[in-house]
Amino acid sequence: MYRYLRLQMRHFGAATMLVLASLATPAAHAALDTTALTDDRSVNAPTDWWTYDNLSPQQLSDKLAEHGARIVGLEVAAVTSGGEPRFTARLVHNSGAYAVPGWGWYYDQTPEQITALINANSSRLIELERYDRGGGQIRYAVVLVSNTGAARRNWSYLLGVTSLQIRNHIQSTLWRPIDLDAYGNDSTRRYNAIFVHNSGDDYKAFEWGVDTEMAQVLAHMEGFQGRLTKLGRQNNGNYIFVQVKNTGNNASLTQMKHNFRSLEALEEHARQLQARPIELFRWRVVGGPVFYCTVLIDNANADERRLRNRMDHFWDPSYNPRGIFSAYLKEVAGPVRIDFNAQRRAETASSLKVLHLLHAMRQVQLNLDALASDNFRYYDYWDGSENEPKDRCPSSAEEGGGRGTLTTLEWGLDRMMDDSDNRTTRGVVLRYGGFDPINATAAWAGLSGTTLRHNIGCAYFDPITSRYKPQTLRNDTTAEDLAKVFEGVWRSQLLTATNGARREFLESTRSGGAGGALTAIIFQEAERIGRPYAAAPFANLVKRWGKGGNYTTCLGLASDTTQCGQGVVIGSSVGLIELPVMNGGYVGARRYVHAALISDVPSNWADSISGDFGTVRAEVFRTIIREALMTW
Repeated sequence: MYRYLRLQMRHFGAATMLVLASLATPAAHAALDTTALTDDRSVNAPTDWWTYDNLSPQQLSDKLAEHGARIVGLEVAAVTSGGEPRFTARLVHNSGAYAVPGWGWYYDQTPEQITALINANSSRLIELERYDRGGGQIRYAVVLVSNTGAARRNWSYLLGVTSLQIRNHIQSTLWRPIDLDAYGNDSTRRYNAIFVHNSGDDYKAFEWGVDTEMAQVLAHMEGFQGRLTKLGRQNNGNYIFVQVKNTGNNASLTQMKHNFRSLEALEEHARQLQARPIELFRWRVVGGPVFYCTVLIDNANADERRLRNRMDHFWDPSYNPRGIFSAYLKEVAGPVRIDFNAQRRAETASSLKVLHLLHAMRQVQLNLDALASDNFRYYDYWDGSENEPKDRCPSSAEEGGGRGTLTTLEWGLDRMMDDSDNRTTRGVVLRYGGFDPINATAAWAGLSGTTLRHNIGCAYFDPITSRYKPQTLRNDTTAEDLAKVFEGVWRSQLLTATNGARREFLESTRSGGAGGALTAIIFQEAERIGRPYAAAPFANLVKRWGKGGNYTTCLGLASDTTQCGQGVVIGSSVGLIELPVMNGGYVGARRYVHAALISDVPSNWADSISGDFGTVRAEVFRTIIREALMTW
């Protein structure tokens, strides 16, 4: 047990901080939680998660059923004239480390009904939200979990108490707050709180505070070396918080941000950081816009953390991203190994030409076109510059005057992929009737995050109006979608051998062996596991298929989109890799599909980030290379 505790009162101007700090912290009792049986705020095992705002009770129930999820955070965003609440909610998939038995949620509850629910279900509270359903009728929305078996905890809760009463409760019985909310103003301000006994596996050194300005919250996080587990906003604009030590075995990546203008922006930031919200609420100054506040904890696996750490120059000093970064790795017909922001839509430059190729090969497979057809037409798109013809931006107004070139479909597709020729890529668009048919193929293939909107090579620029239009001319796709094309082709789900369609797709994307960056990793890992003799023969047997792309472009100025505004860099790669494995003296193979991209990265950071990205693209494969080498 703990030898003694010290309770302190610290004063900071008009704000008062209540602090509970342990002077003896056994290392065995200061670790991240391995399960969410207590709550989810100190668990950083990767999981699927979702956030929603302004949902009716029925809409929230529908989302829970859709995702196989449970509620881990609940706030009342508004109440209708009929007294029905609208919810801001955090959900996690109810599985793995986050699986909790016998959980449930209720709203429109009185204190007496809460007590009855707890007793009837042998449950305990993890979320408690007070609201006025109209006319001073106070009700509560609650989330409960089973308090039996492995999930059993010593716990308590308080309703409508002062901060002094919370302090005395903590001091007398060693409780640690896991939920803390305020209501009312000044002398009438009261608090609701849920506690677990701060002992055994639930022990964490912690601080808590009320009526605290944001700058002071940040100062206390730094001084205590803590991470927030609870954050709330009072009616006067100050904050309540609970934090635990973020050191030793209890340390995790964490971040607090309180000024997102939309829930979409919050989610994009969290997923780019490969983090999960453990706090979420909305706030606004009277008459002002709505803001969203979140506290994040790590949600990455070991490989994803390694990639994030290797992209050093991608993050600013406050750990905010400069642009978009995604990576994805999946074993063919097997599990996903890396899913780093892989559902984020972004411009990817020429990697998206695999969609054009898929569409053409589908027409060949359906006997609607032929590879040997000699009526494939493309144009030069002379732009008066010294640019390589293949890199030009194809205008939608096709040129005549003998500049149109006829060749075979197979030759045109090979130039599109091998040379990354933008002219023949536009020829594919023209041949099949524009973007709509190609987008229909994307939908048919299950590429839910993909939409083709502009000619590859133009990069947000409309050559007809001479304007930058990233909002309307962005070619959206995702790392997951790009990889899905290669898995579907390899497994003969999207293309078959009919009329040579699958063969031509793979021949057009075959990119040779390991290459320099991969070979370096192969030799490093072979040495690391004590098999240096395997490195050279292993590297010689690696096979790859894929497509890359990159260019620089502009986001434009709001006042004049003919000017560049912010210059940005885009880079991507997608493909399939085959690694040799030994099986009883015979060489077999493991295959993986992969994609990585950076997009809309400010060009003043281009050199440093591009260097990081080139390293990260190879680093995606380090673990699977090591695993394959272990069989040699």
